[in-house]
Amino acid sequence: MITLDKAIELFNIEQQLKGNSKITIMNYNRMLRYFMDFIGNVLVIDIEISDIKAYQIFLSSKQVDNHFNNNIEKQISKKTIQTYIKHVRVFMNWLYAESYIQEDIGSKIKLPKAPNKVIEILSEDEISILYKAINDNTEFGLRNKCMISLMLDSGLRRDEVLTLGIDNVHFTQNVIKVKGKGEKDRIVPMGLYTKKLLFKYLNGYRPMPDYPTNLIFMSQEKTPVSKDVVKMLFARLKKKTGIKRLGPHLFRHTFATRYLMNGGDSFGLQMILGHSTLEMTRRYSHLASAYTVNNFRSLSTLDKLRGQNVKL
Repeated sequence: MITLDKAIELFNIEQQLKGNSKITIMNYNRMLRYFMDFIGNVLVIDIEISDIKAYQIFLSSKQVDNHFNNNIEKQISKKTIQTYIKHVRVFMNWLYAESYIQEDIGSKIKLPKAPNKVIEILSEDEISILYKAINDNTEFGLRNKCMISLMLDSGLRRDEVLTLGIDNVHFTQNVIKVKGKGEKDRIVPMGLYTKKLLFKYLNGYRPMPDYPTNLIFMSQEKTPVSKDVVKMLFARLKKKTGIKRLGPHLFRHTFATRYLMNGGDSFGLQMILGHSTLEMTRRYSHLASAYTVNNFRSLSTLDKLRGQNVKL
C-alpha cells in the first residue's frame, strides 16, 4: 500500500518512460497535487468515488486569481474543471492497471459537461491590424513578427516556436522540422511570407557568434526568448490593436480553421498539427463549418452581388 504522494511520483516516472513531454508531465503533477491538497496524503487504496465527486464540487465553487490583475477573481470555467477531473481519471486508471487499487474507480468517473463554444478566429481585417501594429524594421519587431507568423501561418505551438533551431528551417524545401509533444518530429510547410520574414531575420540578426545557442529567437539579454516574454508581447499587442482575445492558442485555432476553409483535408491538418489521432482535428472541422455558417452573409454570392448594386 502506498500513499497518494508516492503514487504521484511513480506516475510521473511512468510518464517519462512513455516519452511524454516535460510540459505534459508538469501539468499532470500540478493537477494531481492539487487533488492531493484537497483530499490529503491518504493511502490510494482508501480513495473512493465520493472523494472525486466532492473534489469536483469544490472546483466548481473555487475562485482563481486573474493573471494580469490580482484584485480580480473569477470562477474556474467548466472546461478547466473537466480538464482537472480528466487528469485524475487517467491517474486512477493507472492505479488500477498497476494493481495499486482493487476497485476500477476510473471507469466510474464521469466528466462534467463543458459548453462547446465556437472559437471566434481572427478575421482577415484583424490579422491586417495585428501585422501593422508590429514594426519589423527593428530586430525585435522582426523577431516578434516571425514568431507570430509561425503560429498563425504554420500552426506551431508557442513552445515549438521557442525551441525552434536554426537548422530546423529548410528554405529550399519551404518546410520546417518541428519537435513537438512527446519528442515527436514532424515536417510543417512554410508559407512564402513567413519564409521571407525568417530569411530576413536569420540573415540580418542570426546567427551571431556571441549567441551560444542554436535556437532562433533570442531576447535582448542574448538568452532564449521565454514564455514570459511571449506573454508580455501579447499583452502589448492586445492593448495596441484592441483585439483582447489574442494568444498563441487563438493563432493555432485560426490556422487550423482557415486551412480547412481553404480546401485543406483533415488528414493533412492532423500531420501538420502533430495530433496522434483525428479526434482533435475533427474539432477544427466543426469550427470551420460553424464559422462558414456564421459568416454566410459575407460568403453568399447573391448578397455580394446585391451589395454591389447588381440587379437580380
